[in-house]
Amino acid sequence: MLIGIAGAHAQIPAEVTNVMNKCRAAMSNANGLEYEMDMKAGMGPVSMKMHFVVADKGKLNRTTVITKILGMEVTTESGFDGTDTWEIKHYEKSDTITFTRGNKSKKGSGALDLDLDKQYNKAKMKLKDGYHEITFSDPKDKSCELKSVDVKISAKNHTIREVRGGARGAKVTMTVTKIRVGLPDSHFKLNLSKYPNAVVIRE
Repeated sequence: MLIGIAGAHAQIPAEVTNVMNKCRAAMSNANGLEYEMDMKAGMGPVSMKMHFVVADKGKLNRTTVITKILGMEVTTESGFDGTDTWEIKHYEKSDTITFTRGNKSKKGSGALDLDLDKQYNKAKMKLKDGYHEITFSDPKDKSCELKSVDVKISAKNHTIREVRGGARGAKVTMTVTKIRVGLPDSHFKLNLSKYPNAVVIRE
């Protein structure tokens, strides 16, 4: 079934809003949710690959980002454990870990945008191979570089499986490879014993 809209003053179809509401509920599970995602970006001869591990449980969050570009690999980690915001900067032989007192939790790298239906004026949707495939277009913010975004959402559990878009000649594809539901609070606390050579800074 194809759901489309047309017209200069068209709105997001109710069916799309319904799917996105279910997606928001599924991707912000009260028991905690962690997903792994691969991102590929290409512009001309230059390409970049990134792997994200993003976990959230209420205010608690944890993100790992592995970036590969021009033969180099860089890993960064950050999170909020309920007491401190922490960040790890990785170097060749040692790490620097910084703890900042207080709630500094925020939307981190690799966090999927769950509000596309609120940011675009138009959308069309079809059901194919067990996925809701939605194309959002005509951004409300005219300065937005992403004029359209394609999203695949599981019709079974309403989790996001793929996001595709492009800006300034670059094409970006993000594919969710694994989803885990149910995380203990301890998952968000950093185990310093894994970093025996780290320089620890507490601010």
